[in-house]
Amino acid sequence: MDDELQQVEALIAAHAGDPAVVAKLRELQDAIKRQRDAQKTLDKVTDDLASAGGDDVMRAFGVTEVFRGPRGDLGFQKWGVRFKDGDDGPTEELVFLLEKGGSDTISGRGVPLADGSWVAEGSTAYFMDAARHHQVFRAWLADPAHAETARGLKDGTVKARYILATNPGDGPVDVKDLVLNPAYLDWTWVPV
Repeated sequence: MDDELQQVEALIAAHAGDPAVVAKLRELQDAIKRQRDAQKTLDKVTDDLASAGGDDVMRAFGVTEVFRGPRGDLGFQKWGVRFKDGDDGPTEELVFLLEKGGSDTISGRGVPLADGSWVAEGSTAYFMDAARHHQVFRAWLADPAHAETARGLKDGTVKARYILATNPGDGPVDVKDLVLNPAYLDWTWVPV
């Protein structure tokens, strides 16, 4: 939209001598700004719906939430633990939720990683980079109370599940598993 506003500004400057044209261009400029504000509002509402849908997913899968972060947080907005035998059993899997709302979709162009390389958003490489650099997740794994889970990630007895919850704003929340390639799940950095 900023490109559009810049183009209108250039047209205003080019037609500065014609007040009627400038007035119409100012109307166009105002319409573009209103459209941008409306899109931001829609995106916020659908982000909230995606988040609520994510909450429902976590509950439906029996996940005890550990972390809830802001929209746009690195790789996933929520994650938690699903236990084998209810809340008293050992950890069966860690569930990570990537939420998308409004016009926000998984990037087809890829996203930059901390090392400057680019990977597909939602891919195993993207997930591992997010997990490796997520300070709350790293601190949680380093806590001696979670040593069994950390060991389980490393030896494969604890699974990682990556879920995408989307809500475009015109229907129900869509939930799908983002397949993590086990050959590229590298938990060697996990402290145990």
